[in-house]
Amino acid sequence: MALNSQIGVSATTMVRGLAISISSELISKVTTLPLGIQWRIEDNTNSVITKKNFITADEKHIEDKNGVRRESLSYPWDKGAYHILKYILCEGRLSVVYVYHFRLLHEVTFREELPQAQRLSVPYFLL
Repeated sequence: MALNSQIGVSATTMVRGLAISISSELISKVTTLPLGIQWRIEDNTNSVITKKNFITADEKHIEDKNGVRRESLSYPWDKGAYHILKYILCEGRLSVVYVYHFRLLHEVTFREELPQAQRLSVPYFLL
């Protein structure tokens, strides 16, 4: 169910006969994150750049239309990607590493070395 980021817009769902209203403001209070910030095209550009930094020209990897096969990544990136997929993001698609996975892997590995403009907001990423 999608919510608009507009003030006062909420969604109501029924759970075992109990009506629960969820709003952007409630999600913001629970997560302590401000909502309604627009997605920026620079975020996608940074993710693609990060992927290219992980996969150098001399590395052999299998890439298809969806992403990069995790098994084809070199050590330790294959293990790091596996842990991100399974334990941090709780995804069932363990065999394909997408651009946003590379971004989180880069953030976890090199956070202190990244310029402020390239750092990933991990709470927003997980949200």
